[in-house]
Amino acid sequence: MASIEAVIVAGVVHLFLQYSLYITPLTTHSNPGPALPTIIACVALLDIIYANHIVPLCMDEKPMVFKYIAECLVAIFIMEVGMLIFWQTLEHVVVMIARSLLLGKELVSSEYYYDHEMVLIGAFTVPVSLIVLATIIGFNNHMPKLCNRYMSRQMQVHLQLDNAVDFLSRSDRYKDTRCRELLNTYNANAHNTHNSSWVKYFRKEK
Repeated sequence: MASIEAVIVAGVVHLFLQYSLYITPLTTHSNPGPALPTIIACVALLDIIYANHIVPLCMDEKPMVFKYIAECLVAIFIMEVGMLIFWQTLEHVVVMIARSLLLGKELVSSEYYYDHEMVLIGAFTVPVSLIVLATIIGFNNHMPKLCNRYMSRQMQVHLQLDNAVDFLSRSDRYKDTRCRELLNTYNANAHNTHNSSWVKYFRKEK
């Protein structure tokens, strides 16, 4: 998975390029529909970037600064290419189909169409963008990846604690030391918390 920093940088750079360079007072959007589908498509592309390893594996051996810089550059490239080529092409095709159906089939009058063009086009582009987003989210299957990334260290700590306590519990020389008192305090705290991660060690022997 790409770093969250690279995803944020790619999103911010895309917004800067979109609203500072591509759009000037003398130019307007070529798409008559609302901006919501474009935002949804942007989120879908960011999701693709976040869910995949976008830099070569050899970058894992480099300093973290160089890895983050490489991830940011690749993420920006994927973001811009995806929005300019994939989404704008798909959106243009959907707009042409919508116009052909609404005007070519005379489902609505020309006056009504041009008075409500944004709403009518949005009725076609918004569902398409939502389908794209839902497909990508379902394909990426985030939950196992998030668990492996953010919970593996916590699980490792618990396993190390379990192994250490198991070693101490098998050694008679530690049973009369300060360590046993600390573990008894640990057990006592387990009664006063609702956290399921508490585990009772050195239960009283009958």
